[in-house]
Amino acid sequence: MATNLPKPRAYWEQGPAEWSAIKDRLDAAGTDARILLRGATIVTMDPEIGDFDEGDVLIRGKRIEGVGADLSPAAADGQAIVVDIAGMIVMPGIIDGHRHCWQNQFRRVIPDADLSEYVKTLHGDFAVEYRPHDMYVGNFLTMLTLLDAGVTCITDCTHNTRTRAHADAVFKSYADSGIRAVHAGAPSSTGIWEEHLPEDLIRLRDVYCSGPDSLTTVRMLIDMRRAKPVPELFAFAREHGFGITMDAVMGQRCDEIVELGEAGLLGPDLTLIHCNDMPEAGWRLIAEAGTKITLATTSEQQLGLGSGVPVIQEALDHGIRPCLSGDVEVCLAGDMFTQMRATLTTQRMLAKARKYRGGANAPALIDHRDVLAFTTRHAAEAIGLADRIGTLSPGKYADLIAIRAEDLNNMPVNNAIGTIVLATESRNIDMVFVAGRLRKWQGRLVGQDIDALRTMVRDSRDHIASKVGFDIRPTRAIRLRHDEIQHRHQGSFDAIDDLLTRGT
Repeated sequence: MATNLPKPRAYWEQGPAEWSAIKDRLDAAGTDARILLRGATIVTMDPEIGDFDEGDVLIRGKRIEGVGADLSPAAADGQAIVVDIAGMIVMPGIIDGHRHCWQNQFRRVIPDADLSEYVKTLHGDFAVEYRPHDMYVGNFLTMLTLLDAGVTCITDCTHNTRTRAHADAVFKSYADSGIRAVHAGAPSSTGIWEEHLPEDLIRLRDVYCSGPDSLTTVRMLIDMRRAKPVPELFAFAREHGFGITMDAVMGQRCDEIVELGEAGLLGPDLTLIHCNDMPEAGWRLIAEAGTKITLATTSEQQLGLGSGVPVIQEALDHGIRPCLSGDVEVCLAGDMFTQMRATLTTQRMLAKARKYRGGANAPALIDHRDVLAFTTRHAAEAIGLADRIGTLSPGKYADLIAIRAEDLNNMPVNNAIGTIVLATESRNIDMVFVAGRLRKWQGRLVGQDIDALRTMVRDSRDHIASKVGFDIRPTRAIRLRHDEIQHRHQGSFDAIDDLLTRGT
């Protein structure tokens, strides 16, 4: 059936009044509305569908109904909301497989920290002073920043929910932002806590994750403080249907993974973060069990986790396609494009160095599509949501982003994948959809008061800083007002340092 739709117009050819009219229609649309995104370059990350130099994506309600070169017949009845976006790239929403979101009132507070300083400052000083409100503020700031940067799904490794109220505040931040969130809950690493985990994961799932269309899911996080021995935690998670994420897998904790593998306790429901210095026996057991791996490339390098060398190649050598993550923003960049670029250049550098030095069987170089898959398709697999998100496939949720590919820093689009990985910045993300709901439009977050957020973030930061005696001055390193840092949990930190350092 002919639709008489003209050729799709480029995004820069349309005026403010036209965009405003489309936005009004989107705001008024019902829950089963059809939205036709026309004329963009489509990167589906679905190997069976492929990509389109110029194509369309049809959204119906919360899900993707179609992807193709020309879906204009879907607008034949005049009821679909047609959005012409020639000159943009449409791709799946980015997935961050591991970030500690509660901390971000203190972004870049210790930019030159190593692992020991990070643990002592964040967990020994700041964390113990967080109120539920502060958890909300740090998380809400993070959620909005992620959406602004094209991240539609976050695995929130929340290891400071020291009470049930702290956890409830975190879930409020998810709801208020509209992001898709995987809540990976663990006990606070230091200080007094309510000893409500892991049992409270059941309550959180019952209260906040009802229905198949819920934007939130719950996993168990195992990090520094363990409420029970790890085999018992695994048994609890599997009895109650929770996926498992283990953080801080490095140094001597890699030996723990070998022990768990030899006991038959690894599995495809488990995701390991970092894995620096994992012995060959561990890699073999991980691969055999179908266990997933999440890397935080810049964290591993800058904080010096284990040897400080990300295990990109080791994962690939064992047939494991990793997920990427941002980890901590207190000393690292917050966008996922940085993670893609760092992962790409690190693997290629190490592979080239091995070949240059005459090493036998130098590995193949990964490419830009590989690292994009590490933040979309393979990331969805690592967090247990591959059947819902990660590719632009009919039937999956409409978690997708549109990138202005003819902006000054991107033009001209000679290679879509290269443009995404090498050039795109948060400012180029024009549209963000989560389950078919618009979260960013024409480069601005929808329905959010950023001025109010600024005040809330500063107030929360200043409250916590005053409690622990930090003097925050933007032009110099943050310092304590006391001559020496008075850490309240030195014994715990010594034990952590021992765990995370492989003995000779």
